[in-house]
Amino acid sequence: MIIDFIKTSPAQNTTVLITSYCPRSYYSAVAEKAMNYDYLHAEQVGFIVPPSKKDSVIRLEMAGGEFCGNATLSAAAYVRYKGLNDKENFSIDVSGAAEPIRCRVEKVGTYYYNTSCIMPPAKRIDEMELELQGKTIKGYIVEFEGISHFVLEAKEEFVEYSEVTHALKKAVDTNAIGVIPYETIRDDTYKIKPFVHVKEINSNVFERGCGSGSLALGTYLKRVRGISREIRVVQPGGVIRVGIADEFFISTDVILTCEGRILI
Repeated sequence: MIIDFIKTSPAQNTTVLITSYCPRSYYSAVAEKAMNYDYLHAEQVGFIVPPSKKDSVIRLEMAGGEFCGNATLSAAAYVRYKGLNDKENFSIDVSGAAEPIRCRVEKVGTYYYNTSCIMPPAKRIDEMELELQGKTIKGYIVEFEGISHFVLEAKEEFVEYSEVTHALKKAVDTNAIGVIPYETIRDDTYKIKPFVHVKEINSNVFERGCGSGSLALGTYLKRVRGISREIRVVQPGGVIRVGIADEFFISTDVILTCEGRILI
């Protein structure tokens, strides 16, 4: 099988977009190969297909059917790169989002785009306590379509990623799980080290940057802490900006790093 791809880097959350036709039944196998060190060594994989909504330019589908913020930003940058739409503002369809996602993409350099997308609201946010070998970890579960993030304040170095993920797999019915420990740097700046498990392909990744995890943190800050402003979410690969006013958005720079074919 020979498959076309383009690789992007939104806040170093390296994302492969499969741009040629791939049967849905092969999504998991292709995603697993593309993420492999021997192939493209990416953190996640999405598939570009024709849109399902009339006014959308393309549709992005993730292998597990989950919603992915950074893959959405990457797909929007791909639209501008390929000239599929010559305007800065347009909409795309995304798995895990019932309505089209509104995007704004500004070209700021060669293969370099500043991208912002209005995000779908969380389905729910609930306080949750996890019992881990006699230790109680408190946080909030923020549920989006296809992915749920466990957001918790961690003033010290957080290490219980595997244990928390294992507990969440028993407690939460979802395609993907994120663990988002956060630290407050100042009023408008927070720091996270995101970890994401995708059930369909059994992947476990410390992501360099996580769009939906940043959105989950913003959702928690607004609904639980009453914060309503744009924030900066610092993570290992860079900064993702999150707007948490009347609408939620995420924004970061997306670099297109390479394109070609995968031989599988």
